[in-house]
Amino acid sequence: MHDTATLTTSGPHAPVNPSGHDLPPAAVAALATATALLGGLVLGVGSQVLQGLLPGAWVVVANSGVAWAIGAFAIGTLMPSARAAVFGGATALVLASFSFYWAVEWFEGYASGIRGPLVWSAAGLVAGPAFGLAGRIVRTRPDLRWLALAPVAGILVGEGAILVWFVGVDDLWPAGLVELLAGAALTALCAWRDRRPLVVLGIVAAAIVVHHLAYDAINVGFLIRQ
Repeated sequence: MHDTATLTTSGPHAPVNPSGHDLPPAAVAALATATALLGGLVLGVGSQVLQGLLPGAWVVVANSGVAWAIGAFAIGTLMPSARAAVFGGATALVLASFSFYWAVEWFEGYASGIRGPLVWSAAGLVAGPAFGLAGRIVRTRPDLRWLALAPVAGILVGEGAILVWFVGVDDLWPAGLVELLAGAALTALCAWRDRRPLVVLGIVAAAIVVHHLAYDAINVGFLIRQ
C-alpha cells in the first residue's frame, strides 16, 4: 500500500496519462485538430488530383465516398481519444467535401456551386464520426479490433456491388470487382481473427445496407431542386 503523499511522477506506481501522450492536454488537442484538418485537405484535394492521374474508369476509385470513409478511419487511428476520433472524422470529411470542390475550381476552372459541398458534408457528418471512432477502436481495443474493421469490409462490398451490378457502366466493372474481392477478403480475415463469424457477418451486412441507403440519399440530395 502506498500513502498518497509518497506517490511521485516516476516509478511503477506513477499516475498514467490516460491519453497515452506526454504532451499537455492543450497541445494534444491542437495536434489532433491539425491532423484532422490536414487529413481533410489531403482527402479532398488528393481525390481531385488522383482523378487526373488514374487511367480510364479507375478514376472512380478516387471519386469515391468509400475512399473518404477509409480516410476518416485512418485519421481515427491517430486520434488521442474516442471523442477526438469522432470529432476528427467529422471535421476531416466536411473539409474534404469543400476542399474537393475548391480543387475542382482551381485545377479545372469549373465552379460547382454550394450544393455539392453541402450534400457531401452532410454525409460526412454521419460517416466521419462512425469511421473515425472505428479507427480509434482498432488501434486501442484488441478485443474489438476485428469487429471495428468489419464496417470497412462492408462498404467495400457495398460500393463494389453498386459498380458491378447497379450503375450499368461496363467500364466500372473492373474497379467494382476489385472492391468486392477486397471487401470479401477483409470480411474473411475479420471473421477468422475475431472468432465470432456471425457477428462479423452481421456488421458487414449492416454496413452494406447503410451504404446503399446513404448512396440513395446522396443522389436524392443532388436531385432536389434548389
